[in-house]
Amino acid sequence: MSPTDPHNSLSKTLTAWRVKPPSTANFRPAVWQRIQQRAGDTWTGYIRAHLAGWSAVAVVAVGVAGWTGHVAAQSKLESSREQMVVSYLVELDPRVMAKLRP
Repeated sequence: MSPTDPHNSLSKTLTAWRVKPPSTANFRPAVWQRIQQRAGDTWTGYIRAHLAGWSAVAVVAVGVAGWTGHVAAQSKLESSREQMVVSYLVELDPRVMAKLRP
């Protein structure tokens, strides 16, 4: 049986199927009323309504920024420490200058 077979009951059912939503007399006025209600909202009202969510986002952002800064500082510290050790060893023993010069 091919999918385009006109004798296929599913094909007949889908061809005949129509969605007929019930008509509501107040649909458009209700939509415009909701739009008008939302138009009066301010940013401060929005923030107050969503304070918990935005607070969680802010805490996560500050935590990620702090962790990233800590990792960058540790990397810089290790690099500086390595350069100081090489410089110190070169000053102590000039024979190893060629091996340890950065």
